[in-house]
Amino acid sequence: MTRRAQTRNPTRTDTATPVDDRDYQVPFKFTGKLNKITLTIDRPKLTPEDEKRLMHAQRNNKVSE
Repeated sequence: MTRRAQTRNPTRTDTATPVDDRDYQVPFKFTGKLNKITLTIDRPKLTPEDEKRLMHAQRNNKVSE
């Protein structure tokens, strides 16, 4: 399975759900050439509750080492 790239296009939203290659058939074969691909990887936006859970998990992990 492949994962669709997230888009910054405000008219589209990406649910980050995988595309099943067995289900989806492309309408045409890509025959072009990609000269450059730029990926922007942003850190996830965590809620204060998520940050607390992350800190708690990190503390527990250090204790178990």
